[in-house]
Amino acid sequence: MALTTLDPNTALIVIDLQNGIVALPTAHSTGEVVQKSRVLLDAFRAHQLPVVLVNVAGVAPGRNEQPRHSGAFPDGWTDLVA
Repeated sequence: MALTTLDPNTALIVIDLQNGIVALPTAHSTGEVVQKSRVLLDAFRAHQLPVVLVNVAGVAPGRNEQPRHSGAFPDGWTDLVA
């Protein structure tokens, strides 16, 4: 179902569209995800609705389903994509 209107009480929250994450192998093209996110960002901003960009540089304490990252992230890892 296509979205044709934006609820005036809605915010857009974009999580993990940062250089290090989009460079990882994924099931779906990250380029397409970034492109579609940009369309949403532009629409929300055009309607003066809130946009929250979230980037993460650590791990949640207590999570154990994946090995913990040890050491520093490479330069630019947490920078949001343009």
